[in-house]
Amino acid sequence: MILKEGGNIFKTEQGAITQRIATKDVQASIDFIEKITGLTYDEEDWLGTTGKKENADGKFENNSSGDLDLNTDSSKISKAQLIKKLTVWLKSQGVDDAEIMNLGKVDNKKLNGVAVAKNDGWIKDAGDQVHFRTPIAGSDKNGFVQTDFMFTDDPVHQRNAKRGGTDQFGGTDRAILLSAIARGRGVKFSPKFGIVDPNNGDKVISNDWNKGIPEILLGKGAKEADTHTVESMLAFLKKDPNYEQLIAPWKETMAKAGKEVPEQIKYNTLEDKQLDRIKQLTGSLLNSSVMISGAFNK
Repeated sequence: MILKEGGNIFKTEQGAITQRIATKDVQASIDFIEKITGLTYDEEDWLGTTGKKENADGKFENNSSGDLDLNTDSSKISKAQLIKKLTVWLKSQGVDDAEIMNLGKVDNKKLNGVAVAKNDGWIKDAGDQVHFRTPIAGSDKNGFVQTDFMFTDDPVHQRNAKRGGTDQFGGTDRAILLSAIARGRGVKFSPKFGIVDPNNGDKVISNDWNKGIPEILLGKGAKEADTHTVESMLAFLKKDPNYEQLIAPWKETMAKAGKEVPEQIKYNTLEDKQLDRIKQLTGSLLNSSVMISGAFNK
């Protein structure tokens, strides 16, 4: 069975309109988004697993993302401005006004006289996000993927707060661990603001990922790189005398999800995979050189 389900914002009674997107199609799809919005999204602003999942097993679910999560700077564009740009493009493609926006029951009743939610539109305005039903690689012939424009006043913080994960522990697992450690330290971790003080009206203590957040959560000497994955955080935190107590809530959540936390955690980051690939290629080249040399020496 191939897992093809993507985001669940756009759907009909028959099911989801959007699907997962193959890693190889991510760049072309974001190029299309940039073209119709005028925005620029470098790879560091592809949040979560967007464009990062690559596995030699060839399985689609291990080489695809459920949606496109994009780090969107609210100082460069507002939600209303983005919706207007997307609407202009949709109208240029012949989409009627009534078909553009997803609507709740109340709004749909008010605007269209239908007292049911409309979920088969193209755009949804929701909280700090704008969702867009995006033609994969710019063509509806490829199907659609859900794009989540994730608005923030602090794109640097959001970039670090919403990193992806590894094969062992995903981005959601990382977020749960960040929150668990913060609670164990008597503070809260906010994906939107940073480390906040729950005893002082959630006043921001630090949103600095170079030193502040890493040291508050992991301990003195921790750097931003130590927070990149579950594995790197556990490795640094291991020397803390309160290690087991700090990660206990996270381990409990992992157990409920059927994920085992081994004593020795193997790193399996994207950088590791790239290094392994280089070693494989280097080995292949060396073997080829030996074979050629042997042939000439016969």
